[in-house]
Amino acid sequence: MTDEHIGERHQTSPTARLAAANRMREALKDRAGLSPISEAAAAFFFELFDADVCAITLLRGGEYRKLTTIGEGSPGQVLHDIWQPYPTSTYTELTDVLKSGRGFVASLGNDGGVPETQVLLRKLGKGSCVGAPIMHRSDVVGEVFVSRMAGRHGFTGRDLALALDLSRQLGFRLGPAVIAYDDAHPEWWPIAK
Repeated sequence: MTDEHIGERHQTSPTARLAAANRMREALKDRAGLSPISEAAAAFFFELFDADVCAITLLRGGEYRKLTTIGEGSPGQVLHDIWQPYPTSTYTELTDVLKSGRGFVASLGNDGGVPETQVLLRKLGKGSCVGAPIMHRSDVVGEVFVSRMAGRHGFTGRDLALALDLSRQLGFRLGPAVIAYDDAHPEWWPIAK
């Protein structure tokens, strides 16, 4: 093993990435509901980015709602419960970056221009992260967030560019699934009305 690979937990295999891509493709093709699409997307991003954690989160008004999280948390990690709202004021700078249609990439000691990422990485016990907005039409409706533990290779600007492209494509299907869920369950997120 070379020094370059010290601290690596694993590398996803091409077979695992292909299987995750196929699950996501099927969920999108079948116009599956909100949960199946977000679960398939999280698995896809998790494998593609060789992440320790991937979360798909919705963003509306002044609230976030995490739809899906997969991967390994860190001991003592603060997690937001699935489907439970939490205020955007928890992550003011990151929310502003997402709402502007930009994403962020950061590693411990390198905030990528968003100082709040350093607090987030320490809180989560991670070494590197990428966040990309999920857009439907011209609105930001959520975020794809991937992270790796400290000691693993950090994410790069190339990872961010790929995450931005793929998260926007995800928005073409996730946005309509959110609208359909709103129509079927108008009480689920009253702030959205």
